[in-house]
Amino acid sequence: MQAAIPTRSKEPLDELDRYLKADIEDVKDPIAHWNESKKLYPRLSQMALDYHAIPPTSVEVERVFSRGRLLLSHVRSALSPATTRAVLCLGQWSLLELVHKDDLEAVAQLPEL
Repeated sequence: MQAAIPTRSKEPLDELDRYLKADIEDVKDPIAHWNESKKLYPRLSQMALDYHAIPPTSVEVERVFSRGRLLLSHVRSALSPATTRAVLCLGQWSLLELVHKDDLEAVAQLPEL
């Protein structure tokens, strides 16, 4: 007598089939829509909420990477990750006027620890 091979539930496929067969809705707020759909589509709603939680890329991120490449040229390849992070943050914070130029100059004059 052979052991029975467990079968997987078709419930996830049924959930997807139900969603795909449903009428198309005009959704203005996808996060609110999927929060409201949790009972009807528990797995799909979780996947959709996870997906919509990913922040979109922006031009600002591209700028930071470009600045990082300028900072980490072949000449400066020995900078530590902490120093690189600090320089990039301070540069961005200066542009946003979150730190003042005078404060940066004062810190630059401090002896190294």
